[in-house]
Amino acid sequence: MNVIIIGAGLAGLATAYRLKQQGIDAQVFEANSQPGGRIQPAIANSHQDLGPTWVWPYAQPVVIQWLNELNLKTFDQYDDGIALIDRDANMQAQQQDLPSQYGIARIEGGTHALIAKLSSCLTHSVKLEHIVKRCVYVNKQWQLTVSTANNGTMQFTCEKLIVSAPPRLGAAIIDTTEDSLTTALTTLSRAETWMAPHAKVVAVYTTAFWREMGLSGRVASHVGPLVEVHDHSGPDGTPAALFGFAGVPAHLRLEAKEQFVQAIKQQLKRCFGESAPEPIDIIIKDWAYEQFTTTDADRNGSGAHPPVLPSLARDAYCDESLWFGVSETSQRSPGLIEGALARADEVAADMIASMHN
Repeated sequence: MNVIIIGAGLAGLATAYRLKQQGIDAQVFEANSQPGGRIQPAIANSHQDLGPTWVWPYAQPVVIQWLNELNLKTFDQYDDGIALIDRDANMQAQQQDLPSQYGIARIEGGTHALIAKLSSCLTHSVKLEHIVKRCVYVNKQWQLTVSTANNGTMQFTCEKLIVSAPPRLGAAIIDTTEDSLTTALTTLSRAETWMAPHAKVVAVYTTAFWREMGLSGRVASHVGPLVEVHDHSGPDGTPAALFGFAGVPAHLRLEAKEQFVQAIKQQLKRCFGESAPEPIDIIIKDWAYEQFTTTDADRNGSGAHPPVLPSLARDAYCDESLWFGVSETSQRSPGLIEGALARADEVAADMIASMHN
């Protein structure tokens, strides 16, 4: 193999797609049993996501370029009607206008439609349940130790390596004594993974009852357990759903899972009123306990949007044979969908240029 990409999240798949367009068939090793990384569907074949939800077409030209290329469309985030402010755990939430969400959009078919499109173009390139344990640069080649579900521990070599795993996890598998790379690995080991401490909650209903009440479905809460809630229905209102981000610390979510679910139901009932129906399902994705996304340091991190990392996170190393290609290393919208796609474009272009040097 000449090129190996570690991680079949959006950045890894998009990089492999760009390389394939240039006749380079990179192998993508993914630790999980499905591609997508932090992009996962809440409901199969629908519009609901358990990871990133939004794009901003007016401010994200890279997203628009990719969506046009992959023939994917967007629809506006539903924001008609009054929002709710949840200030008191003993009272119904108060109706109040909030700043507009104008310009926020969602991808038809869900964000995971991006993953499905890219995966369909890389049918034979993505190797699932391939857990990369160690990468060592020896004699102008990278030697990878990989654990697989069926074959135990295997060894692979490649001339070019792209690490598109979350920053701390990616840094941890590189074994090196090269000074410049050691400095980069230190920077990556201190970089927080976007979404890692968070839990995303999707509540599914038979109808979007809040729309019938003249509400947008948007809730800003001071008391939780969900600190914000938004309409998460399909373009025509079906399936009807709300999504929210948890404000409960990760260790409490783990220790009291059932109480957490009940508290969510109680909050939604309190906010929308006693006439509000019970959700027919509540789907929770706790990213804080995803083995191949989150480290202990991430779990206890700030949860803030990642900053732009120093340029050394975007440099090539070991004779232009190694790049870090995850979204958090992007100069543009790090951590976001735009960042993942922008970094994929950049890494693919850099690698192709290195092959002609």
